[in-house]
Amino acid sequence: MNGYLIALLVFLAWLALVLVARKSGWLEKHSMSLWGPIIMWRTRRGRELINRIAAYERIWTFFGKASLWICAGAMVTMMVLLLWQATIVPKIEKAPSPELILGVPGINPIIPVGYGILGLAVAMVVHEFSHGIMTRLGRMKITSLGLLFLVFPIGAFVEPDNKELEATTRRKRSKVFAAGPASNIIFALVTLSLFSGVMMSSAIPSHEGALVVGVVEESPASLSGITPYTVVAEIDGGNVRSVDDIQDRHASPGSEVDVSYYFSGELKVAHVVDGLVVAYVVEGYGAFEAGLESGMVIVSLNDTLVTNLEVLRTIMAEVHSDQVVNITVMRYDVDADVFIVSEDVREVQLSDKHAFYEEFYPDDNNPSFAGQGYLGAGFLMLGLDVKATDHYASQLAQPFSGDRSIGDVSMSWLRLIALPFLDLAPLRSPVTDLYEPGGSLSWLPDGAFWILTNSLYWIFWINLMLGLTNVLPAVPLDGGYIFRDGMDFILAKLNKKSTKEQREKTTGSVTMFLALLVLFLIMWQLIGPRI
Repeated sequence: MNGYLIALLVFLAWLALVLVARKSGWLEKHSMSLWGPIIMWRTRRGRELINRIAAYERIWTFFGKASLWICAGAMVTMMVLLLWQATIVPKIEKAPSPELILGVPGINPIIPVGYGILGLAVAMVVHEFSHGIMTRLGRMKITSLGLLFLVFPIGAFVEPDNKELEATTRRKRSKVFAAGPASNIIFALVTLSLFSGVMMSSAIPSHEGALVVGVVEESPASLSGITPYTVVAEIDGGNVRSVDDIQDRHASPGSEVDVSYYFSGELKVAHVVDGLVVAYVVEGYGAFEAGLESGMVIVSLNDTLVTNLEVLRTIMAEVHSDQVVNITVMRYDVDADVFIVSEDVREVQLSDKHAFYEEFYPDDNNPSFAGQGYLGAGFLMLGLDVKATDHYASQLAQPFSGDRSIGDVSMSWLRLIALPFLDLAPLRSPVTDLYEPGGSLSWLPDGAFWILTNSLYWIFWINLMLGLTNVLPAVPLDGGYIFRDGMDFILAKLNKKSTKEQREKTTGSVTMFLALLVLFLIMWQLIGPRI
């Protein structure tokens, strides 16, 4: 059955249940009320807990001040990011679906329902309790608090006394609004440290070998059934213990080798045509002009047998640009179901390495490259892109390793946030088959280890998204109220003779403009690519 149809049926059943509960008086009896289809369960029981937590005034006073700076930095970052995204929207070929804008489990297809509900529930409790703690720290009343239900618990709420909130100072009010998103951001960092520093740091490879992270289409490996998330263990009886055992081995181009590999924990054997495979060719350069295509096996170049990438480099070091050299390659014949020598590709006129680097890698270019022969193509042994077996685990355990600039850190953050789009969150088979818990967590069953690991990631992800979204300077988001009070403070400093009414008129107009701008920037991501 279609997922949307199931969601619709569940929602209609929820509406029917809500109507029956309201008509029978059950909601009122249990201190519940409706806000559209959402049930609001109000209680006073949690106020005593908030009061006890808020009693540590020195800690929360420091947190209140820090939260203002955290929200200010996050607000600027988010606005810069939205404005930058607006400039690249015309270059996007496929517009994102509206569901991706909403961070709601069951609606957003990248958010798993179970982990999504857990992450959202934790994020809302953290967010609202922080509001409540800062409210009590400011000597203001909490009228009620409770939970929100829409089929499942979707969050929590704390209701301060609105009259007291409006009557208090700007600084106290801003701290109340800033506490929610700031606590989400801090909590996200804490759970990320647990996800990376504890869980993924404890994941060890299940098998020795070389991890396949990519396979060239129409290559010998691809046609033999080898896929990413495979660990190559042996080639023709020779053990593979590292990436070098694949890349440095001397192939016999065109011959067939047996490749033993693990996939989803199962040992398999594939019969693969041996040799160095063309991974890609760049249009306008020698390999492309000669007719080379990805998936071909290169047999010889300049009348020399090509057994691995190092041999190819040696050959290229002895030729020059514009030189015409002999080349022999094999291509897959669909009808015969074998690789045969291509009669169409017999020679190649080499391009200039300096010109290639100047166009694609100018920062890595070198004057010595001028006049050197260049094919303008990439090559992989057997058509396999391989990494160390701990590749995924180490990337997630040390996501910022090697970062040397703000740009590097930004890219690392984007990779972390984009894991759901890369099908790496939640982590599941066949990725989880590559690793098992080790070290101090080796006692954990595999299933429990990955459930806990995925739970931490989604608590991090949703807390971060909720926190960053709420700092946007758009009422009714927390950031809108923070911005409004901050601007009122600046106007009062700049013009001490201005009245409260004058400042409210100015701040109201600017806040409304920013709210509309934020809405436009978000909608532009959906509409822009379709224009």
